[in-house]
Amino acid sequence: MTVDERTELQAQLSEAKQALHKLEIGQSAVTLSYDGESITYTAANRTSLQAYIRRLQAELGVPTQANPRIFNIQGRKGYRP
Repeated sequence: MTVDERTELQAQLSEAKQALHKLEIGQSAVTLSYDGESITYTAANRTSLQAYIRRLQAELGVPTQANPRIFNIQGRKGYRP
């Protein structure tokens, strides 16, 4: 991948993340343009936008965590380290 291609992918990723943020805060639709085409995403097809972001991250080699884990650690009564 050339420096110019990487720069273009990074710009597309940034734009896609901003678009997802706008949907998350309530904007009804966002339009992205790349490779001479435009696509409009709405809250209804937010998962398509998330998939697009993951594809861009994969192309750039950005590590992602598909299924973040949340641990709930509770103390046990009488437990002393």
